[in-house]
Amino acid sequence: MGMILVVDDNGDNRFLLQQMLSLNGYSVISAVNGQDALDKVHNTTPDLVLMDMAMPVKDGWTATAELKAESRYSHIPVIAVTGHTTYNELSRATAAGCVDHLEKPIDYEVLVNKVAQYLKKNEKQLALGA
Repeated sequence: MGMILVVDDNGDNRFLLQQMLSLNGYSVISAVNGQDALDKVHNTTPDLVLMDMAMPVKDGWTATAELKAESRYSHIPVIAVTGHTTYNELSRATAAGCVDHLEKPIDYEVLVNKVAQYLKKNEKQLALGA
């Protein structure tokens, strides 16, 4: 169905997202910060990344921008998962390369719908060679 990388420095948030996604048949791996996320992408190449933005070591904005700068990974959709939902913060996430955002606390139906939407869109783009 798809492999999803969940990135969050909060273990409870990682666990909750993993459970929600696993219930829907997705394979889930996790990372504890932006640097860990980049390492996981290089080792596993997930189909989608759910990226917390405010984290220690390397934040989500920086990690997303670095991921999108690498041509072999730039096709991977990154969805910001954040409580920072002001216009400026969401604009910053978009500028870094996020395709959308999920607001914390996570709504299960919104999560499932957005993940399915972006995985389907990414599959179509890859099939077209984009």
